[in-house]
Amino acid sequence: MASKRVAASAVDWAALAARVPQSQKGMFNAFKGKSDAYLRRVLTAPENLPKIDFNAYKARIAVPGMVEEFQKKYEAIAVPYPADTYSAQITEVQNASAVETQEFIKGSEARIVKIKEDLAQWENMIPFEQMTMEEFAEQFPSETIDLDNPTFWPHTPEMALDYVEKEEE
Repeated sequence: MASKRVAASAVDWAALAARVPQSQKGMFNAFKGKSDAYLRRVLTAPENLPKIDFNAYKARIAVPGMVEEFQKKYEAIAVPYPADTYSAQITEVQNASAVETQEFIKGSEARIVKIKEDLAQWENMIPFEQMTMEEFAEQFPSETIDLDNPTFWPHTPEMALDYVEKEEE
């Protein structure tokens, strides 16, 4: 009976566990344990109020109208199930996240292609230990020394390795 109330919000723990990183399995298992405990507590509660045999009470209680009044109040009790006010917002966020995810996947696929091209270039390259200066200049033109404009020397005395400030006399 109570399972009808919970069935709509049941969680697919196997699918969720497949997405949890190994480093967070402990926290996931603790969360699942708490969730299962809450679910067991909900399932132990009856779906409807228990039925009371008011005729038996009418035969035993001598005060006139007391049982009828109690019966009327008992039958008037209605515990409302909370209204679902968040599913629409969750679906909206889910749809927006799906669009962002697809954009990220497309961008990632483009980056993967570029990185694979770069990797192929690095794998086909001669190791640095075996490279000549000309081969290095071919592979890395931005890193080579321009003999007409050598900019690798320090521009100020403070940037020079052996700089010692002269004392004024």
